[in-house]
Amino acid sequence: MALWAKYSAALIAVLLLGVLGIIIFDRIWYQVGLGAAILIVCGGLLFFAWWTDRKDSAARSGLEDI
Repeated sequence: MALWAKYSAALIAVLLLGVLGIIIFDRIWYQVGLGAAILIVCGGLLFFAWWTDRKDSAARSGLEDI
């Protein structure tokens, strides 16, 4: 697949995820405001990144002893 096609597919996926995020968090924005909604979303993403890193670190823990 050509490089421009991969970039186009990635761009479309990011746009669709953005629209989906707006639809999902629409009610949160109306209730608590945009700043709190961004804090909730970023906090969830940070927790997911921490959890994934912790899981990967546990899987690699035996490799450091070699």
